[in-house]
Amino acid sequence: MKFNTVLVLMVFGSLFNLLGCKSEPKALPEQAQTAQAIADENLAGSTYAVTLDGKPLKELPEPDSIKTQNNAKLDASRNFYLGHLDDVKSYVSYGAQNLKCGYVENAIQVLSKGIEQFSNTADLYLYRGIAFVQGRQFGPAVNDFWKAGKAVEGQKDVKGMLEKTEIEKKINAGMHYEIYKWMGLAFQCQNDFPNAEKMFEVCGDFSTNSDLYCMAYYWQYQAYSRSGRVQDAKNILESADPKMFIMPVTKPYLDALLYLKGSIKESELVNLDQLPTTSEEALAWTVKAYAIALKAELAGTQDKQIRVLEKIESSPFWNQMAYIAAEADLHRLKGFKYEEMKAKELKSNGKRNQ
Repeated sequence: MKFNTVLVLMVFGSLFNLLGCKSEPKALPEQAQTAQAIADENLAGSTYAVTLDGKPLKELPEPDSIKTQNNAKLDASRNFYLGHLDDVKSYVSYGAQNLKCGYVENAIQVLSKGIEQFSNTADLYLYRGIAFVQGRQFGPAVNDFWKAGKAVEGQKDVKGMLEKTEIEKKINAGMHYEIYKWMGLAFQCQNDFPNAEKMFEVCGDFSTNSDLYCMAYYWQYQAYSRSGRVQDAKNILESADPKMFIMPVTKPYLDALLYLKGSIKESELVNLDQLPTTSEEALAWTVKAYAIALKAELAGTQDKQIRVLEKIESSPFWNQMAYIAAEADLHRLKGFKYEEMKAKELKSNGKRNQ
């Protein structure tokens, strides 16, 4: 899909009346009290997410060293948030850090408060959309990604407000890329592969290096394969070359494509019995494991597909994109019908309304 597709897609963004000009900060009477209540949620026992059939998901089992680092960043972003309620970046940074720690509902609450004040900020909609996906609320996620896309429409090379890691700087994914990548997953998890493939194609339009292309091709291939675009799927695999110059963090995507192409054996790709113990390991492991499930599906070996999907679901890093895709596939195979979950509101005293 070419860049002009973005313009066509963005026409639908006009359906959302909230996408007006960027609003100025508003002085809300209970703003500080509500902000404190949301922040206190982290201290009182933060919420994570649930599976598609409502089972609670547990804390991400990062090593203690990573947990300590993440918690320090969470505390810093919390303090910045409480002291700068008129600064949009405080909502973005605190919401994003909650998300990194797995506190999905907390992230949604913080980012929603930011959106009340800064209604046309792409970063807020992007991170809340990601939080909705990780919270298995795919319909609201799609709405947020549309709004994020509308907010950056016509802009070039938008990187977002938050400081990037050194690896992120090298990969150099723009906000457009992230928006459409996650929106593609949100569509896919609702079994809407035609729209999913369009979103993943747009990722290709916004790819500027081999790393970005490789990740986009991974998602494009599995969407094409399921929506009848056999030749397009084959063309993607033909472009997968082991000599491609990519970073280690994106190599799992290339390895998965080479496996799907038949250039790598399953035994050379990943050990399904060796579950990941960190988020970094989980990204690589789930990407490769999901490729095995996909190949089994395309080969018509459903028993193996289900077995691999169940193995992925038994791994503890439920916030990974490939994990979420696998969970949606597994529940679909078991006859589960996706329905939106009821939202929860946070009172000013930190208690939740059901």
